[in-house]
Amino acid sequence: MIKQSRFFAIEGVLWWIWNTIMQKPWAISIEVTHNCTANCEHCDKGEKIPNEKQATPEEYRKIYERIRPLVVQISGGEPLLRKDIFDIVRVFKNPGHLPYIVFVTNASLLNKEKYNRLKEAGVDQFSISIDFPDERHDENRHLIGLFQHLNDLIPKLTAQGDNDITMITAVTRKNYPYLLDNLRLVRKWGAKLNLSMYTAGRTGDRDLLITSPEDLVAFRKIVDQLIEEKRKGACIFSSEAVLNRYYQFYENGASAPGCKAGIRSLVVNPDGTLCPGAMKKDLTFKTQRELRKRFSKHNTCDECFISLRANTEKPLREVVRDIWAEKSRL
Repeated sequence: MIKQSRFFAIEGVLWWIWNTIMQKPWAISIEVTHNCTANCEHCDKGEKIPNEKQATPEEYRKIYERIRPLVVQISGGEPLLRKDIFDIVRVFKNPGHLPYIVFVTNASLLNKEKYNRLKEAGVDQFSISIDFPDERHDENRHLIGLFQHLNDLIPKLTAQGDNDITMITAVTRKNYPYLLDNLRLVRKWGAKLNLSMYTAGRTGDRDLLITSPEDLVAFRKIVDQLIEEKRKGACIFSSEAVLNRYYQFYENGASAPGCKAGIRSLVVNPDGTLCPGAMKKDLTFKTQRELRKRFSKHNTCDECFISLRANTEKPLREVVRDIWAEKSRL
């Protein structure tokens, strides 16, 4: 999530310190719709919600102004289902300054024209899902033809040279053996690879968790190989420390105590209400102060370690180190 600017990096660190002191989030994820074009095995989205109540772009902007996070993640569901999605992106645009705008999509509705329009509107980074390095991606998402669409589209987008495509894998028991294959594919496409850990809080399916002794041994080896590849210069967004914490999450029985949801990050529902995270969307609040007082202060939840949490709960020394390490690669 780093722009090619020394000033931007310094601004990011200072803003991070200020938000930490004030107990304001580093990042918010605005789920502009819960509807999706896919129906993934590891996700609770996909079901069509008739007459979904949706906030306007201006209402989302007012929420941002009250919270002032460093990063605005625009997600869903599938955000490209919103007809006003370009207007939503545009209300956060502040050229040369924060917030850093990340657009999360399965890319089923994405093409080069929409990509360029989203960039013009203000998107800094695209986070595009990849579960498997072949057509098993389609099977997992119940969306036939999606992998071939990605295989055609992503190289065309990365060829523009903006270094703004990150492919993200939600790691489950089914796909962790293929993470290195995903890395090779993403490298061929000219993109970066990010990881996020599956949580049973989404679907209730604990069979997708990596918890058996055999799987944990195999997963540890793959994490070590990913770390080695990163040290050699592979385009892996997840830091070495975060990769190790991902393993520890599963080693601890899919448990990560110390969650700071509502303080370091939070989710904005389609209707503009706030909730601690995507797995707690039924716990809604009007303000971050209310969320922090009524949820965060008493929060004992430990069941998720998704990328948003892993990357917003890093200590300051890691934030500074990762910003400058990433900048040196650009």
